[in-house]
Amino acid sequence: MKLITALVMTALIISCGGEETTGDVPLEGVTEVPTVYLVPVDSIGVEMGDSVYVMGSIEGLAYGPDGNIAILDCARACIRIYSPEGEFLRQIGSRGNGPGEFQSIAFLGISEDGHVYLTGDGSEILGVHQFDYYTGDWLGSFPSLGTPPTCIEGAEDSFYVRKDINFDFSSDEPQLLISIAKFTCGDDDPVITYIEDTAPFNPGNMASMIELVWYGYDIAADFSENTYIAPRSSEEAVVIIYGSDGEETGRIELDLEPVLRTDEEIEMERLILTAKMSAMGNDQMPPLEPDPYKPLIRGLEIDGEGNIWVQHGGPNVPTFSVFNSSGELIYNAEVAGDYTDGNSWRFHIDGNGILAYAEDPADGYQKVYILEVIQ
Repeated sequence: MKLITALVMTALIISCGGEETTGDVPLEGVTEVPTVYLVPVDSIGVEMGDSVYVMGSIEGLAYGPDGNIAILDCARACIRIYSPEGEFLRQIGSRGNGPGEFQSIAFLGISEDGHVYLTGDGSEILGVHQFDYYTGDWLGSFPSLGTPPTCIEGAEDSFYVRKDINFDFSSDEPQLLISIAKFTCGDDDPVITYIEDTAPFNPGNMASMIELVWYGYDIAADFSENTYIAPRSSEEAVVIIYGSDGEETGRIELDLEPVLRTDEEIEMERLILTAKMSAMGNDQMPPLEPDPYKPLIRGLEIDGEGNIWVQHGGPNVPTFSVFNSSGELIYNAEVAGDYTDGNSWRFHIDGNGILAYAEDPADGYQKVYILEVIQ
């Protein structure tokens, strides 16, 4: 089954315990570490046909607590639920102005107990929107102080982790205030704050601004109260591990070489960022100059065994270094097959399995891949 694509961006976003573990793992020349392969065994969606299988613009994936697959479709302002075999089951949310309806949404997280968290413009509120995964009932919407939160990840119980960016214009040099914190359903204040940082507010460098807000950090959370954060950077590759109390318990440092984007990749990045800015209502914008280097890390996932999957930013073939919970590199993984759009693949990995989709699909339309690991 296959999906259609449209570069439709939401108008809401101004963007997107244990023992101490350490790792400084050079990946170049490591021959004793095995490589496993991720093989697509099925896909969800059609290019044309039944509308419940035709996607407009995928912005997020997650498994529900029951093992079904949740797909966030920004173009249709809803989450669609499919069985593991790809059968459409139901829909959460819809486009509109009423309670539980959206004008635009982006970023999806589903907690262990089945709370669905979304960000966007809905229920006449720009902020976070909460639903019951099992019933689809709207549980409430809560405004955000600055831009809507991004990079939402479901965590244990009813918790979720998110990134917030606010503006500070109190001085002559305006700043962006960045925080990554854990929240729970219905609470405005975080229960744990992992990162508080600042960055200069520089309207003259809108490419880096949009990248920071929409991306900035890769975040993962498990159901054992641990949180994993990797600053998205073309200069360093590090995963920071936080325990249940919010304190840092370890780091994994990867020795990855920076990779220059090709001219075609730079142009595609420019088009994507321009589309994001246009969706924010900013049609008059200066030329965008993306970072000429790819980020060293572009994805972070935790599987059902607590292994940490770190997606490399450089290779065109989707490639991971996989570490156990002690920070030991146990194997590498890469997608098997020839996929020219592989550099734009986004993944969701947890105890239910592995899902992926391409942001820039070679076929001209998106599909959700269901993958299995082959030794």
